[in-house]
Amino acid sequence: MKSYAVPAIGLAMFSVALVAQTPPVIGDRSSPLRPLGGDNVGISNAVLRDQPEVRALRLVVEPGGTRVMHAHSGVQFHLFIPISGPMEVKLEGGQTVDIQPWHPYFLAEGTQHGFHNSGSTAVEVMEIFIR
Repeated sequence: MKSYAVPAIGLAMFSVALVAQTPPVIGDRSSPLRPLGGDNVGISNAVLRDQPEVRALRLVVEPGGTRVMHAHSGVQFHLFIPISGPMEVKLEGGQTVDIQPWHPYFLAEGTQHGFHNSGSTAVEVMEIFIR
């Protein structure tokens, strides 16, 4: 019987950890995209995960799409991750950073930023916010 004690305890601890998580809102690549309004052009997003600790968004940035300068409050930091193509991120003070696909870019809370797709095809981006 002792040989079953360690796996049983491990399974019980794993189950408690799963139950302790806040029930998230979960989407996937098929979640409906919603266009951003205002002065933003060619930007749509969908929530992939939303819970008190973390929020993940899928963005599609059409060719020529531009997200105006903005900042996020109430987050410790956020990662901007282009997936299907490069993106141009504009930072406060006029600095521009070209980010290649699958290269996460770190932004601290309150960092003013915007982005632009200067390519000829839509770019998918994942944004992850740690609260």
